[in-house]
Amino acid sequence: MKNTVITLIILVIFLSGCKKANEPDAVIYTDGISGVRIRYVVSVVDGSSTISKSDSAINNATVCVVVNDSIYETPVDKNGLAVFNNLFAGNTIVQIKCEGYTTANLIIDLKAMPDSDSSSIYDSSNRRVVSSIVSIFPTSGQNLASISGKIRAELDLTNTKLETVTNDISVRANVIATGLYNYVDHDCSGGVLDLNYSGFIITGNNSLGNYSLKVPASAKGLSYIINADDFEYLQQVTPSDVERKIYNLKADTIIVQAGGSYINDLIYE
Repeated sequence: MKNTVITLIILVIFLSGCKKANEPDAVIYTDGISGVRIRYVVSVVDGSSTISKSDSAINNATVCVVVNDSIYETPVDKNGLAVFNNLFAGNTIVQIKCEGYTTANLIIDLKAMPDSDSSSIYDSSNRRVVSSIVSIFPTSGQNLASISGKIRAELDLTNTKLETVTNDISVRANVIATGLYNYVDHDCSGGVLDLNYSGFIITGNNSLGNYSLKVPASAKGLSYIINADDFEYLQQVTPSDVERKIYNLKADTIIVQAGGSYINDLIYE
């Protein structure tokens, strides 16, 4: 975990200045696998789309990679593809960003299968071909999911019903990060070593006992944890007595699909 945190700090430092153009094809590098160069292809798709990946490409994204001490950045083409030629094998930091979408940050083990596994991993220039398909998710528009509901608690023990909580508290939706690995496909013998997205922590405020959140979603469904601030209240314990009580919300988990509307009441204990 400590190494992951350090790696992500390095990611932020490098990518904040990610301005260098993609390495031209004329520059020849070799990697540590039999001296063969790597062509790395990244396909960027809309994870909220209900159509196939080949028809849901995002054509205005930018892909940035950090390989050793070099940083390369390139926009995707009309098919949502970014191509990086002549890269070294090894751990590679990849960032995919697009206005109006979540930003994906990955650490990729950039290597290809051994020669004995496949004869189709080379292109016409004898480069090993490695590819990733990465989904990113809209942060605005009709494909967001809506989550709303009432906020209730046992504020008065002298009756049998739950009361509406009107305190000014913050409600948060945070995507369950492990599920996001299902939206990245990486071929060859390398793999996705680490993955995180920015744009998935959504906050809203309680308004007279009601809350409402708009969250990024997918066609297959994304899982969120819904949580809210603790609050204190003078609970009515008898008709004439009150007692200070700290109320805690047991976090709820909800699965949402793109364009869906979900009712999820929050009950404090």
